[in-house]
Amino acid sequence: MWTRRAKFCLLCATPLELRPVEGRERLACPAERCQFVLYENPASAAAAVVRDAEGRVLLIRRRIEPYRGAWALPAGYQEADERPEDTLVREVFEETGMTIEVDRLFDYLFIPDDHRKPANVAVYLCRPIRGELRAGHDAAEAGWFHLDALPDEIGFDNQRLILSRLPRVPSAPEAP
Repeated sequence: MWTRRAKFCLLCATPLELRPVEGRERLACPAERCQFVLYENPASAAAAVVRDAEGRVLLIRRRIEPYRGAWALPAGYQEADERPEDTLVREVFEETGMTIEVDRLFDYLFIPDDHRKPANVAVYLCRPIRGELRAGHDAAEAGWFHLDALPDEIGFDNQRLILSRLPRVPSAPEAP
């Protein structure tokens, strides 16, 4: 479970205090001249369900925590200047060496119990365009898997849920 990390006001460095603000207990600055309130919003992330012409799904084996050594969909946190689709293109390339085309939104999940902080995750169906599959900087391995032969150790509960919702027949989106 994620816990509050800020201890000092981001504007004036006064120690923050819990107090009621807008019907909730929030960390806020007690300094009369400041009145800063820390709104602890979830992070934005995106996950890619990349399927090839055979209907296999692209997974990476995580090199880093959380879930080091477990398999996962290529995914990552959205940068401030990115759309979720841009996040996917960047993350899939960084993690697998593959260039993808984003087809459509597949699912949208709120993950309240992420180990770092709560996250809103946009999940998109994608297709590979080009590239040679390789493990990237935060992946120990990358591979294609049929849905009926997925690795036992999928690192995130939400990704097991996503994979269980995919059609079992080859359904890679067709190129326009």
